[in-house]
Amino acid sequence: MYFSVVIQYGKSGAEKSVIILAKRAGFSIENLNEIDLLLDETKEQYREGKSITYDQITLEIDDLKRNIDTSEKTLEVQKSQIVEDIESEKEILREEIEDLQVIKFEIRHLLKYIFSTLKLRRSMKRLNHLETEPDIEINKRQKYSLSSLESLKRQLNYLENNTEKEVESRLSNIVMQMNKLEGIANSNEYKGAVGELAVIQNLCELSDDYCLLNDVYIELRDYIKFDGSYLKSAQIDHLVVGPTGLYVIETKNWSGSYTESVFNDGTYTPYDQIKRGNYLVYRYLKNNNLAHSVESIIVVTGSRIPPCDNNRHTKVLSHNYIARYICNRDPILTDAAVNKLANKFRYKV
Repeated sequence: MYFSVVIQYGKSGAEKSVIILAKRAGFSIENLNEIDLLLDETKEQYREGKSITYDQITLEIDDLKRNIDTSEKTLEVQKSQIVEDIESEKEILREEIEDLQVIKFEIRHLLKYIFSTLKLRRSMKRLNHLETEPDIEINKRQKYSLSSLESLKRQLNYLENNTEKEVESRLSNIVMQMNKLEGIANSNEYKGAVGELAVIQNLCELSDDYCLLNDVYIELRDYIKFDGSYLKSAQIDHLVVGPTGLYVIETKNWSGSYTESVFNDGTYTPYDQIKRGNYLVYRYLKNNNLAHSVESIIVVTGSRIPPCDNNRHTKVLSHNYIARYICNRDPILTDAAVNKLANKFRYKV
C-alpha cells in the first residue's frame, strides 16, 4: 500500500550546526546519527585498546624485572672482578712506592729525582684512595652499568605505580577523539538537532497535501519596528504550509533547569522569539502581496514544557502531537494557495 507523505525541503538547522561543529573538530559527517556511530566506535576502540595496552604494560613490567635481575647479577660479577683488579693495582703501587722511596737526592740526577718524587706522591695518593675509599672506586668503574640499572628501576617503578596514567597516555589520541565526540553529543547544538529531528519525523506523518520547510531564513528589504525594537530577519526552525493553514514552528529541547533560568531571567523567552518570527513571516508575505494569517507553535521535545502565556496566542505542544494537531484543524487553504505559499518559501531554506 502506498502512503503519501509531506513534501519536505531543507535540512534541520540545528543538525547543520552539528555537522559544522563536527567538521571543525575533524570529523566529516553528513547527519546526526553519524556522531552516535562514531562515538560508539571510538568507545569500542578505547575499550579494546585499554585491554591490549594493559597486557602490553604487564609484559613490559615482567621484562623490566627480568632485565633488572640480570643486570644486578652482572653487576655482582663485575664487582668481584673489579675488587680483584683493585687488589692487583694496590700491590703494584706498593712495589712502585717501595722502589721510589730508595731513590736518593743527587744533584747530577736532579730531574730524575724530581720526577721520581712527583710519581711517588701520586702513587701514595692513589694507594691511599684505593685503601680508604674502595666503594667509591668500585662505583666509578661501574658507573654506566649502575646508571642503566637505575634507569630500569625507574621505568619499573613508574609503570607499577602509574599504570592507569600510562594507559591513558598511550591511548591519548583515542581519548581525545572520544572527548571531542562526547563534547559534541553534549552540546546545545546536538540537543537542538535531536529535538528538531524528532519534530521533523512527526511532521512527516502529514500527507503530501502539506509542505514542510526546515531552517527557513527570512529577510526583509528594510528594518521594521516591532515591540519597541527593529526587526529585519529571522531564522525559523520549521514552516508548514497545508490545507489547514500556515504554521511557524520553533523547537525547544530544554531541561527543567534551563527552562526555569530562561523564564526567570525574563529578557527573551521562546514566546518572544516565535512572535518575532511569526510577524516577520506575515510582513514578508504582505510585502509580496500574499498577506495571510500565520499561526505559531512551540514544540517541546525536552523534559520541561515552558510556562504558558495565554496572551501570546501561541500553541505549545509535545513533538508527538504536532502533526495530529495540524491535520485535524479545519481546512482554510486551497491546493493552489498552498502551492503558491510553499513556492514562495522553498528558496529560503
